[in-house]
Amino acid sequence: MRKFIQKISRSLGFGMEKYVPESFLFAVALVIIVFALGIIVAGQGPMEMATYFSENMWNFLAFSMQMVMILVTGFVIATTPLGKKFFSTLARIPKNSVQAVIFVTVVAACLAFVHWGVGLVGGALLAREIGRNMKKLEFKLLIAATFIGYSLGQVGLSASEVLLVNTPGHFLEETIGLIPPGATALSMMALVPMAICGFIVLPLLMWSMHPDDEDTPYLSDETVAHLAQEIEVEEVSSDKKTFADKIEDCPVFNILLALIMGVYLVKWLSLHGFTGMTMNMFNLMMLTLGILMHWTPKRFYTAFAEGTKISWGIVLQFPIYAGIQGMMAQSGLASMFALGLIQLATPFTFPLWNYLVGAIVNLFIPSSGGIFIILGPIVTKAGLALGVSAPTIVESFMFGEAFSNIIQPFWAIPLLAIAGLKIRDIFGYCILGFLAITIVFCASMMFITA
Repeated sequence: MRKFIQKISRSLGFGMEKYVPESFLFAVALVIIVFALGIIVAGQGPMEMATYFSENMWNFLAFSMQMVMILVTGFVIATTPLGKKFFSTLARIPKNSVQAVIFVTVVAACLAFVHWGVGLVGGALLAREIGRNMKKLEFKLLIAATFIGYSLGQVGLSASEVLLVNTPGHFLEETIGLIPPGATALSMMALVPMAICGFIVLPLLMWSMHPDDEDTPYLSDETVAHLAQEIEVEEVSSDKKTFADKIEDCPVFNILLALIMGVYLVKWLSLHGFTGMTMNMFNLMMLTLGILMHWTPKRFYTAFAEGTKISWGIVLQFPIYAGIQGMMAQSGLASMFALGLIQLATPFTFPLWNYLVGAIVNLFIPSSGGIFIILGPIVTKAGLALGVSAPTIVESFMFGEAFSNIIQPFWAIPLLAIAGLKIRDIFGYCILGFLAITIVFCASMMFITA
């Protein structure tokens, strides 16, 4: 069986390296596909579709900034001295390439469950540290394992839907009320299949895909050089420091800013608790920790500047995907597709069809909670009419949306930037990871709901 899986993963990897384009071209291709479908299927005119795309490109600006902050603050915390020491210590645990691939899968999933930004960036930094310590390493599989593990943990406490449906005033509050994380991310519907995938299925899959020891490659010189790069803060000798240099190295400013933000954060948590966490409050908490843990202004803004470099994919491509969302929503394509699938559902099969809706639409609009804003009212109305609970509706949709990210290159951009790879290098492995997680979660939803 292992030889068979190795053969499949190698064949998929070879094919993807030849034919899969970069994520920007993937997004442009989706624009063209949705544009054509709007004309052919939804009966819209070319000018109408162009209008839907162009006028909706800026609808996600606030949401985009929230996503950027989640990603960058995750990077900032992961690159603090404490964070670096943590990942350096972890990187010494695996002793060979197979152990490293399995280890990074589990760690990335656990980190992402707490905070998806830390999971993505922290997993990448852990893989990077492992690559610096271990020269005989299947590095492409290591990065794919990081992304697959991160995607598994993406349905955790910082998932967009989890935070969104617990935020007062959210767009479905009149229909489903406020749903705390205890009924979504911390429910048995989520935790049981996550544990099965994270500790049994994915480790076995990674072991099966990994080549035999004699076939395990050594890192290329190009990869070694890329991994050797450090995030440095330029030091100025004490006798040459200007007044500006001194205050930039003074921790008082960080302490005062963190204190102001921290006092409010403590007050808010005392009223709402951690289970009441919203997206903005999550970002406030991570930003406060980052400011405090980097200690001085110069170290903090240097790390933040580096973090923004890996967020370019969100900044560039979110407007494109917002335009795609506009075309799908205003042309009626999204509703036609969702209703077409949901109408096939029964109370028993609804979670499966809802998973499929979230997964397929996410390939066109990988905006995290953005697609739930479009399709949430449709799937919620259909699910409630069948007697399905609101948490089950939210979770099954969230699972499909999150796990299809494994085969959608958008969210891999920061990871690939840190690793120095391209999406085609890991895509073949990702397909098998997506299939494995989908099988486990769909089977689990037949027996465990929220």
